[in-house]
Formats: sequence, C-alpha cells, structure tokens
Amino acid sequence: MKFFAQILPRMKYPHLFLILLGLFAINVIVPDPIPFIDEAMLLVLTLLVGSWGKRSEAPPEDRPPPQPTDVTDRGSDF
Repeated sequence: MKFFAQILPRMKYPHLFLILLGLFAINVIVPDPIPFIDEAMLLVLTLLVGSWGKRSEAPPEDRPPPQPTDVTDRGSDF
C-alpha cells in the first residue's frame, strides 16, 4: 500500500488507474474463451494510464511567453 501512496498523487487520473487495476485483477481470476488476449490488452491500458503524469499548470519559467502577432492588413488595395 505504501507503493500506491507514493505513486497515486503523481498521476493525472488516479481513480481511473485504480479501476483498471481492479478490472485487471478480476480479469485474471475469471476464465475466458481466448486466454491472455484481454489480459494483455487491459494490462497495457492500465500501464498507459499509470504512466500519464500530471499536467504542468504554469508555463516553464525559463521560456518567455509568446508575443502576440500583428495580423492586420495594412496597405491592401481591395
């Protein structure tokens, strides 16, 4: 449980990860007609969701914000 207490706060969707992890555990226990196909797909999906980190809420400080571009049409003869 200590592992999850350290990992879950850093995830973008921790509840979705826990749901997928629970579904994976149930899927491993319940037999199915095509073995290991759905387990492999659900495991990959769980790992993909688990690898998503949180979005950065502020732009990096070392990069200045983009300057607005002037797009007005000056000197057009239309």
